[in-house]
Amino acid sequence: MADAVDWTELRDRVIRYRVLEQEVTDPLAKGLLHDIALELESEMEDRQTDRSHRALEPGMIEFHGHTVSCLVRNLSETGAALDVISAGEIPDRFTLALPLEGTSHRCSLVWRRQMEIGVSFQEVAAGYPY
Repeated sequence: MADAVDWTELRDRVIRYRVLEQEVTDPLAKGLLHDIALELESEMEDRQTDRSHRALEPGMIEFHGHTVSCLVRNLSETGAALDVISAGEIPDRFTLALPLEGTSHRCSLVWRRQMEIGVSFQEVAAGYPY
């Protein structure tokens, strides 16, 4: 349980640093905040990998009537790491459908890189189809 709390605290810190990074106008401060957030994201990913398993299964990201295909790289009870074509197009909240498992999850974005995102599951939506 302590691991989950530590991971959640890390996630919250990353979110705070990302918000600050967007709001600050000083280029040096922006760069420092960016570097701190990247380090925290790396630590989060390391912890997540310890508790997750490699999935490599197809998924569908659904938001506002749009559907985007993805590859589920890591999957745990609390979240997933997803490969996507363009992470910038994915909103902060969406539904992730896992057709092979017949489930879907409401997700919140935790971190974003060019072609990958990390999400936490908010709650399991009633069975598939969503």
